[in-house]
Amino acid sequence: MNPILILRSFFQSYFYESGKQTKLKVGLVLILFLFLSGFINYLLCETIYFIPLYSADQLYTPLFVNDWMSGKGIAHWYLPPSPYFFPDMGCMAILYFVFPFLYLPTMYGVLQMGFLYLGFYSFFSSKLSKLTTIQLLIWFQTLFTILSLLGKCLGDKPLPLVYFVSNAHHSTGFFFSLFLVSLYYQSQSKENQISFLQNKAEFSIEKKICRSNWFSKLFLPKQVSKFLFLLGFSLLYLSDRFSFCIGMFCLIVIKFSEMDSKNWKGIFWKKIIFYLGMILFYFIIMELIFYSLKTKLQIPNSFGILLDSLQTKSLGEITFLATHYVYDFSKLLVYENRTLLGFLFVFVFFFRRFPQQLKRLFLLLIPILLFLLLVVGRFTYLHPYPIRYLFPLWFFGLVGVSWVLAKQKNRFPLPMLLFSLLLWILVFSAFPKPRKEVQEFHQSITKREVPYTQEKPIRFWTGGNQKPIPIQDDGKPYRWITGAFHTP
Repeated sequence: MNPILILRSFFQSYFYESGKQTKLKVGLVLILFLFLSGFINYLLCETIYFIPLYSADQLYTPLFVNDWMSGKGIAHWYLPPSPYFFPDMGCMAILYFVFPFLYLPTMYGVLQMGFLYLGFYSFFSSKLSKLTTIQLLIWFQTLFTILSLLGKCLGDKPLPLVYFVSNAHHSTGFFFSLFLVSLYYQSQSKENQISFLQNKAEFSIEKKICRSNWFSKLFLPKQVSKFLFLLGFSLLYLSDRFSFCIGMFCLIVIKFSEMDSKNWKGIFWKKIIFYLGMILFYFIIMELIFYSLKTKLQIPNSFGILLDSLQTKSLGEITFLATHYVYDFSKLLVYENRTLLGFLFVFVFFFRRFPQQLKRLFLLLIPILLFLLLVVGRFTYLHPYPIRYLFPLWFFGLVGVSWVLAKQKNRFPLPMLLFSLLLWILVFSAFPKPRKEVQEFHQSITKREVPYTQEKPIRFWTGGNQKPIPIQDDGKPYRWITGAFHTP
């Protein structure tokens, strides 16, 4: 007999009564999960992900917030084209007043995953039962933990799932764009969701009423949700157009998937002129606001850089460079990110059982993300391996696999899944923690001029007491995402 089935039968019989009681106390189980997952993610940030989380690029946000909050101002900063104003700066500013400065990158990762799980619970509990939703969360955390460990053991460069816990804006902005889309979509379909829950056979009449009332209280009024949606996406546009585009495409997929298949063409053509006009007006306003920011703060013009790059190349050169860039990227994926390569096989195996909307979204995002990868990574900023632009694919892949595992017929008992999280805490508690070693190394550097990779870490680990200048290989100051010296 299969040993896995024997183990499952044992736990199902052993935890049967406790499982029934747990189902009645889902709120407490959710709190317990958030606590355990938060502890696991804290240990991941302090062990496996510590070096990338405390690298020069990742320390931009806490150092920027420190100058902002301490009264030094931000005029001396050379900002990137995506200035991280929303949501990264807001979240980091809140953490700045709550946690020690030297722990901000770690606590940012823990908080980001916590908000992600709350968003999952809010959205998926309208599609699944509460118990199944919590199981989905546990499976997501488990898959994230296993793949993180595999990435470390296989020596992936970079660790592909670090963007779940980092303030790398393309991932943080992507999460918040999904939150805004979910907020808008659920507020618009509140009545449909309530009727859906009332028709669910697995709930009694009392539970249906209680559940529908819970959703009615959770959802904001339609006018308020529309305002928050517009405000949030406006701030997101000013912070990172990549996250803005992905969020908008997600909204389009959701909206069209809800349309009647017979009438969607008629509805589309009736409203397309109005929508195009509104979108064009919106983009003009956003670009005017962004232009005024550029004149006051040193923010590079990404569109200008892209046009300058394309003007010097013929169509044949662009095609040649794009084709070879994708080919080189594929080779790096095979040789440097074997974790993602292995997960790809798991993803293909489960894909046919994904929710229909997730399938459509995934298939739509593949060409869009590849296009953005080429535009940004090859023709704008020349990233050798910008894997972060494909991050939404890893994210939706993990969501889909977690969905399938949570909905399987012979599910593992909930207490067993929670117990597995405790085991992960014990495992990562034994991992070496490099915090003290990294801090002592950067505090020992007393040079006035250092490479870019050391400038931010030195200022971070010395609490701003040491302020070295980042220098390029040619001996000139490095002025990309720095605040080490005042502008002329």
